[in-house]
Parts: sequence; C-alpha cells; structure tokens
Amino acid sequence: MPRAVLLAALGLTLVAGCGGPKGSPEGTIKSFYSTIESQDWMDLAEMVDPDSLSKSGGPQRVAAFYYSVFQDVRDIDLSIDEALVTRPDEEAAVRFKCTATFRALGQMPYDRDCSDTIALRWHDGKWYIVVPGTGGLRPKL
Repeated sequence: MPRAVLLAALGLTLVAGCGGPKGSPEGTIKSFYSTIESQDWMDLAEMVDPDSLSKSGGPQRVAAFYYSVFQDVRDIDLSIDEALVTRPDEEAAVRFKCTATFRALGQMPYDRDCSDTIALRWHDGKWYIVVPGTGGLRPKL
C-alpha cells in the first residue's frame, strides 16, 4: 500500500508541476490548454502577461473571462503549427490547430475547432499569454 500511495503522490506532483508559463512560447501554449482541460481558472490567470492582466482588471476577472469561454471544454487535441519569436526576449506568436470536445450540461458532446494564433510576451525568463484586446492587433503568422 505505501508504494501505491508514493506512486500516486509522484503522479500528482508531476501533473501539478506541468502548469504555468514556460521558457518557450510553445510550452506556454501547451501548458495553457492543459490547464483549461483541468479547469484551474486561477492558474490560467497566472499565465497571463502582467500588463495584460492589469488591463483586464486583475486575476479574478481574467479567470472569469476564461471560465466563460472554456467552461464546457473537456478534451483538447492541440498541435503547434508555428511559433515565431517576433522580438527576442520580448514578443512571440504561436499558431496552432486545436479541436475541443464541448460537453454542456444537458447537451450531447460535440467537437469544435479551436485553432488560433496567440500573442505572448517575455517576462522574468518565461513566456506569458496576452489576453485578446489588451495587446494591440492580433498576431498574424
């Protein structure tokens, strides 16, 4: 029994350690969508660029925004098409393909395209998400 508990704790530690912004734009996008799947809305706010977070009204408002957009998402299939660092150690954009399964209460599950291009900013050695509408025009790749 102790071995099973140890393995379970190790698994939880590995999963918990996967969230948050990363040292690569692609890593942050993958972490972001993994956090959406786990529905850790406040953890999503921690991945948002500080300037973008401020312009959006703070962590609670950002968490509420992402909750309203992604609350019914259950399964996400994500593949990175292209990541472009437009200004080293400052700005980047990631274009990706994405399909998500939505499971709203009382409805049959359905798949929907969630492909997008997302802007990121470099801060303290990691890449952070720019909330749409807070960082100028949407990036194009």
